[in-house]
Formats: sequence, structure tokens, C-alpha cells
Amino acid sequence: MSLRALFLALLAAIASPALAADPPSSQGWVAGAKAWVNGLWSKPAGNWLERIGPALREQNYQGTLVIVSGNRFETVAVFHAYENGRERMRMLTLSGARREVVRDNRVVMVIGSQPQAVGYDSNTAGQWNPAEKFAGAANLQSYQAKLGGTARVAGREAQIIELQAKDELRYGFRLWLDKQTALPLRIALLGEAGQALEQIAFTELQLGATPSDSDLRPSSQRGLQRVQSLEGGKESDPRWRVQSPPPGFRLTAARHLGESVQLLYSDGLANVSVYIEPASPQQRGESTMRRGAVNAYSISQGGRRVVAIGKVPAATVAQFARNVQAPAVRGDDG
Repeated sequence: MSLRALFLALLAAIASPALAADPPSSQGWVAGAKAWVNGLWSKPAGNWLERIGPALREQNYQGTLVIVSGNRFETVAVFHAYENGRERMRMLTLSGARREVVRDNRVVMVIGSQPQAVGYDSNTAGQWNPAEKFAGAANLQSYQAKLGGTARVAGREAQIIELQAKDELRYGFRLWLDKQTALPLRIALLGEAGQALEQIAFTELQLGATPSDSDLRPSSQRGLQRVQSLEGGKESDPRWRVQSPPPGFRLTAARHLGESVQLLYSDGLANVSVYIEPASPQQRGESTMRRGAVNAYSISQGGRRVVAIGKVPAATVAQFARNVQAPAVRGDDG
């Protein structure tokens, strides 16, 4: 085959999703060509995404973030410092109720979201900074990473990365990464029609500026309470599971909450929490709720109530809630 014929065949493969008339050998060549092209798209994007982790952890910066979710608009001050392997960060709300998150290496403190301050080890709660999860996103089976165009955010040049969901069971993302460092400057969660369901963006950023100790210090440590880890080991495993969760999702944590149980499933970017709690045997029915990007589905039957909630489409949380299995039903030791 000549180079020109090979090029034309490659274009035809990209333009035609299905070539049913092609013989099996041609079908295999077309599939290989598509995979090769997808690899060209995703590899540069993956290189950008891999730089997110070091950029978040090892850069000194301070600035102002805005968070938009539905009708909610919030402004947050961010202070981050890194020196001799020690990472410190403080995020403080500037609008609405006063809340702050303070990190000193692995210890994270949350102040203002409940009656007393709470602290936990960042490893037990997963990646404490939500932007860190994008670092390995190019390798996730449920998403396709592609390079987009360029733009300016907070006065800095940014490279756009598209993270497209491969099915309708999860949302996609669009990231604006600082061209110099790959620090996330803006992140959008995209709905089924491609509209932005949530956005977070720097409106002002001083990259390279080291925050003062007073800006990194928690406002209070009075009455600090340590929260329960989601990872409790086999002895505390409630052994409830979701039978055949949506493709790409796996169980990442499970714990008892008094008489209730919480299961956490993730596909690497999207998370779904499943709560199982006792209910009256007479209580039966199903209900749905949506608030911004968050969907919830509740079903009551057989003396229990199951609620699945997450930033995923409604059909996804419904599939989780409808397929919960009790330990006795599972009948295994896993």
C-alpha cells in the first residue's frame, strides 16, 4: 500500500465509526489505526496531567478561588507553601459561612463545617486536594484525555485538557493548566450536554509567592476531634457490597456508621457513596433528588433504606442503589 493510500485509509477510519462492509482483516486494521490515533491524542494530554501532582505539592503560591455550583457562589482564599519536603496549605472561605481547611503534611484539619474542628490523616480520606486526582486520569479506562486549545486564566497562559467520559454513566471534565507549571487554574465539571455543572477557578494568583506563617496557621485548634477512617480493615468491614457496579467503578472504602453502613466507590475521578440504614419493614418506595451536579437515589424495602449519592448522572446512582447486596446474600469472605 502506498503512503498516500495509507493516509487516505486512515482518514476514512477516523471519519467512519463503523465500517460493517469491510472484511475482518480490514476491520482489524481500522481498529488498530483508531487506537494509534487515540494514542497520539492522549499521550501529550497525559504528559500534562502527570505534572499536576508536583505542581500542586511543590509550588509556593497564594490567591483567590471562586467556586460556582448551580446557584451557589463561593470565594476562597488559598495559601500554599512547600519547603524541605514539608507541605502546608490553608483554604479560607471569604463569603458565606466561615470555614477553613488547613494541612500540615499528612494531617488535615477542617474548621467551621461542624460544631467542633475535626482532623484526619490525609491518606485515610483519599487525596485531600480534589485536583490531585487528575494526575493519572489519562490512564483511566472510562475517560479519554485530549489536548484542547489555549486560554488565559488569572492573567496566566493556560493549556486546556479535555477529559471526555466514554459512556453516559459519568461526567466529563475540562481543565485549564498553567503553561509554565501545569498548576490547575480552572476546572469545569461537564454535564451530559457538555454544559458546565460546576466550576472552580483562580481569579487572582501569585505563583512563586511564599505565604506567611500567620496565613498558614489554623484559626483555632480548640476541641479538635479526630474523625473515623474510611479504611477500617477486615475486622470492621461491614461486608455489604454493590453487585455489578457500573463499569470502571470499584470499592475503595467501607465503614460502619452506628447501625448504618457507608460504601465508597470510585472510577478514579467520580465518587459515589452508598449508605445502608435500618428502616421500618412497612417502608417501601423510591425517590430521586438533584442539586447542582449531585444526584441522589433512595430505595426502601425489606427493612432497610439504601441511598446512593454522587456527582454522576441520575442513572448511575440508581444502578448503585438498586444492586446492593447484604453480607448473607454474598456468602463469601471477600
